[in-house]
Amino acid sequence: MSSLVVKSDGNDEPFDERKLYASLFISLRIANESEKKAEIIAGEVVTMLKRWLHKKTHVTSHDVRSHAAFHLKEYNHVAAYVYTHHRTLS
Repeated sequence: MSSLVVKSDGNDEPFDERKLYASLFISLRIANESEKKAEIIAGEVVTMLKRWLHKKTHVTSHDVRSHAAFHLKEYNHVAAYVYTHHRTLS
């Protein structure tokens, strides 16, 4: 089942695991994780999020970010902070 993500502007967009993976990966690299470890962690967090999304038809982008940050925090607190606040840090 494919989930739709309700963006902050109100539009629906299909969940794109590549976008999530990329943002997690970048946050991990900023937090000084090695490239290999960042790949592994980002992949694991995406897998956990996909499990959570499995039976959902609509979720908000805020919910996606919150769940991803929660799981990312288990691996790297700094990366979770960067991921959560990337809009205010740039």
